[in-house]
Amino acid sequence: MKPTDEVLAERRARVAKRWELTDEVVVLRAGEPAGWSGTDQHFAFLPHPDVAYLTAVGSPGTTLAFDAAVGEWELFGPRFTPERLVWEQPPTPVGQPLDELEAWLEQRSERKLIELGAGAAMPQALPVPTASDGSEAQDPANAVLRLSAAIALERITKDDAELDDIRQAAAASTAGFEWVYQHAAPGMTEREIQVGMEAQFYAAGAPRVAYDSIVASGPHGAYLHYVYAGDDPLRPATRTVETGDLLLIDAGAQFGGYASDVTRTMVVGADPTDEQEFLWKLVLSAQQQTIDMCRPGMVWKEVHLAAARILGAGLVEMGLLRGDPAELVTEGVVALFFPHGLGHLLGLSVHDITSIPYSREPSDDPLLSQLGPGRVLGPGMVTTVEPGVYFIDALLCDPARRAKFAESVVWERVDELRGFGGIRIEDDVLVTEGDPEVLTAAIDKPIRIG
Repeated sequence: MKPTDEVLAERRARVAKRWELTDEVVVLRAGEPAGWSGTDQHFAFLPHPDVAYLTAVGSPGTTLAFDAAVGEWELFGPRFTPERLVWEQPPTPVGQPLDELEAWLEQRSERKLIELGAGAAMPQALPVPTASDGSEAQDPANAVLRLSAAIALERITKDDAELDDIRQAAAASTAGFEWVYQHAAPGMTEREIQVGMEAQFYAAGAPRVAYDSIVASGPHGAYLHYVYAGDDPLRPATRTVETGDLLLIDAGAQFGGYASDVTRTMVVGADPTDEQEFLWKLVLSAQQQTIDMCRPGMVWKEVHLAAARILGAGLVEMGLLRGDPAELVTEGVVALFFPHGLGHLLGLSVHDITSIPYSREPSDDPLLSQLGPGRVLGPGMVTTVEPGVYFIDALLCDPARRAKFAESVVWERVDELRGFGGIRIEDDVLVTEGDPEVLTAAIDKPIRIG
């Protein structure tokens, strides 16, 4: 559902209030298509998410300007020349012609200009210069970071229009996964399964996928971001699914710029082995328990640690690890098998709000600290919950790690499971005032298909 003008005005008003500017001029740019090196072609364009959030417009060149002195926003959109219209269809005209932006800025040239969005000089580290009187200096990079973080804090909580788009993305994803459950079988290649699934995303109304789909069979499931053509974009290989393989699919449709993000892992064409069934049920249990923790007031880091302890306890029960699960988490042993975070925010980017430095790191800054792992969950947040267990050679065959964890890991048992791949189960979860709402609950979780 495209947001109404009233909804967009409310978003902009909330952002302006957070900014607390006086007479500055702010310009947010959606960006322009990036060209392929050495060709006259371009990568598919997506607007900067801050501009998409505040304008609901996705055309290249779209620019939103804010005059803090009068508290007014002005939207500028591109207009095509007759010559360009021969080759390309025009974007829907919005706001004033983009050509008039320069004159608009010239009228305000004596005031401080802050550039945000595409091309903004976002610092790689939080700048904290001080002036001679001990107060924080007006560093331009610091202004970019703080204003961008203010938009991010508004984007964290989704309004009804945003949730409607995420739900439609989830519905399109459901169609794709249902196709997999009905058609994927031994003898098919990973690529065939990917193409068949994504075709259903598009048939269900999704204009694009939210990210490169992960369709990983057998040992390929041990690569967290295994994608087609990741080995050689010119002549990519694709594996044929074998009977009894684990098939890990991490994929999602996009709608209205908003992403869905779903992972299911299934055994194809055979009943699961004892090890496959035990670990699959362990991951599902960890997911179910931590989804239930996604409630207002919970600290996200604590939800992650709870998942790690559940997985650690299961690995001890299976005979892969020795020791107390909580201590195995603290010592980093469980991370050999669960080496990623439990989940991430979801929205206009599949990994939402990651354009802000320190969004994954703790910070003493009261603004930025709300974007890191110490983030407290609140109503309206949408997060993925995606525990997993993997047998990754790069971690499990490393001599230094094998020596460090000689007492905690039963290496002989682990070596028996090399080539196992991985199991991950992921859903998109809305934090509400009450019970969490699983936005992707309609997508079944079969342990076996085919």
